[in-house]
Amino acid sequence: MKRAGVVFAASIAGLAFGTGQEGGGARQFALWQADLAIKSLTVSEATGNLTARVVVSVESGEALAARVEVLLPVGVGIVQLGPGCVPGPNRTGISELRARVECTLGNLPARSSRELMVVTTVPPNGVSRGFAVVAMSDTPDPKPGNNFLERTIPPHDLQDLP
Repeated sequence: MKRAGVVFAASIAGLAFGTGQEGGGARQFALWQADLAIKSLTVSEATGNLTARVVVSVESGEALAARVEVLLPVGVGIVQLGPGCVPGPNRTGISELRARVECTLGNLPARSSRELMVVTTVPPNGVSRGFAVVAMSDTPDPKPGNNFLERTIPPHDLQDLP
């Protein structure tokens, strides 16, 4: 004898729920998820500094406690950070040199975007000028492959030095 009963029912801040029936009944689930993505990363050089601009977006769902880490080129100092960004930890003894910048975005609703900016000094001659960014949140992401981007602009050729 089969009994009908609720197999699964849950609510997390109104974002996830599901129901099901024992004995082969219909199941319906709404998943708690947010597609957070790095839409663009551009790097430019002007007046002896490198500027990285990052656009982060949420395609669907609400990304709770969204944040971005910007990985910096080797040997650069931080000149300016956009709102919500702070220098990462420092272990070199030289306060200006950091490996990364941490940016807190807060909760981002579906179909929203934010732009971040990090300005650094130019790395030493011959060193790669590569930035990388990774976005994450406390909400499960159905497409984590779009949460990372990397951009490098060519270093100055040592022959170009005055």
